[in-house]
Amino acid sequence: LVDGVAAMTRFVNLLASDPDVTKVPFMIDSSKFHVIEAGLRCVQGKCIVNSISLKNGEEAFLEEARIVRRYGAAVVVMAFDEEGQAANYEDKIRICKRAYDLLVEKVNFPPEDIIFDPNVL
Repeated sequence: LVDGVAAMTRFVNLLASDPDVTKVPFMIDSSKFHVIEAGLRCVQGKCIVNSISLKNGEEAFLEEARIVRRYGAAVVVMAFDEEGQAANYEDKIRICKRAYDLLVEKVNFPPEDIIFDPNVL
């Protein structure tokens, strides 16, 4: 198996050493948040984290959001909550609004750094 933290660290450090590559924002992506955090530790400048969601509950969502904000990154928010993936219009709006309110009100996340992925099926 691949050591995700080591691979992310090596890859981001390799990219960060190329001045042409660092002219554009990086998208840091992993299904494991500790791997995302390893990437955040290495990236220079603004990046985008793909992604966080409410699927593991509010507490985990807020903790991950605070970490992302601490590194100054933007974030993609997936339309998932504790009940699963939003499949219809109403659920997409409900979950995205809930996530937005939590990010802005409880984490003081800049609204311009929030990107929603409503999972169009």
